[in-house]
Amino acid sequence: MIVRRELDHQLGVKALTRAGLLFFGCFAIFLRTPAARAADHVALAYDGTMGCPSEVDFKAAVESRGGHFTGPITKGSAWALRVSIVQQADGFRGTLQATSEDATSAVREVHGATCQDVVDALAVVSATALNTQAETKPTTIVEPTVAPTIAEEPAPTTFAFSQGRRRATTALVNAEIPVEAGKLHLDYARALTLFAGAEFGLVPHTVMPRYDLSFTGVPLVTTPGGNSYIHGAIPSLRFSYLGQAKYKTDDTATDLNAFTFALGVCWSPIYDTRGWVVISCGEYGAGFINVRTRDKQGKEIQNKAAGLGFASLNVQTQYNLGSLFQIGLKLGADFMVDSFSAERADGSTIFQSSQFAGYGMLGLGVHF
Repeated sequence: MIVRRELDHQLGVKALTRAGLLFFGCFAIFLRTPAARAADHVALAYDGTMGCPSEVDFKAAVESRGGHFTGPITKGSAWALRVSIVQQADGFRGTLQATSEDATSAVREVHGATCQDVVDALAVVSATALNTQAETKPTTIVEPTVAPTIAEEPAPTTFAFSQGRRRATTALVNAEIPVEAGKLHLDYARALTLFAGAEFGLVPHTVMPRYDLSFTGVPLVTTPGGNSYIHGAIPSLRFSYLGQAKYKTDDTATDLNAFTFALGVCWSPIYDTRGWVVISCGEYGAGFINVRTRDKQGKEIQNKAAGLGFASLNVQTQYNLGSLFQIGLKLGADFMVDSFSAERADGSTIFQSSQFAGYGMLGLGVHF
């Protein structure tokens, strides 16, 4: 009987031990399950300012760099990431804080010109925190990617036109020209010329001395390869003086002089700043003419001023002598809109002006 009690007591102890081991084993599995679940998924708190990439884009950026938010995570890897991006006056600032089973890291901070730059930098740091294999590799310092800064375009440099020769034989209108790298030269070739000659046809059988002060400006563009072109219209401005001219009959003498001005638009088939220049212009102008008539005894019988309006076509050819002086020739025709006349004391007509006048002149001037 004593032996039997001892056997019963041993059996009870063994049964109690098995039950205890089973209980603690189940409890350990229960405790381990949340940790395992936590280790299989990394929590991400992402807060990006408006216009920044989304949380999905940030995860994709991290995973493209070797970091994973799901799957088995070994010891030391982050279990949670907190990311924040805010905009500042000089760009964007991003912060990152990682939490692992051991501790919470200090806040890491990056700066960039754009939000994408900050996201790329934080993605690199996050991938390092999530990828435990990165700890066994040589440590590489990753600097935040900063968007390239576009260098400020230097201010254009102006220079005296006399420093270089330009020869243009082509005018550009809405054109595209492939050019090589280098400097593009924009010039404005100006010429101020004094012409002197004669005008005929305005007053019958009378040649009137004529003097023109003419200004033209030619816009030139020169490519890095050295080819020059005329771009845009060539404006012109001239002031003219006609006189003193005299128209005589048997009983009268009429003195004439006129002042006119004209604005024009020109075209040039060739413009060489150190050689030949050819310019054709169409002009429209106005002015007035003084008509003073005296009889045979020299008594004034008429003194009046008449208005003039006209259109003009002319061709100029010039030769630039060096970098400053030029000589020229101008031929043209005026088509008068208005007419004028001279009368005797009794009202009879002495002459009537023509609607057409031609002129030819030689010139001397400067170009710059």
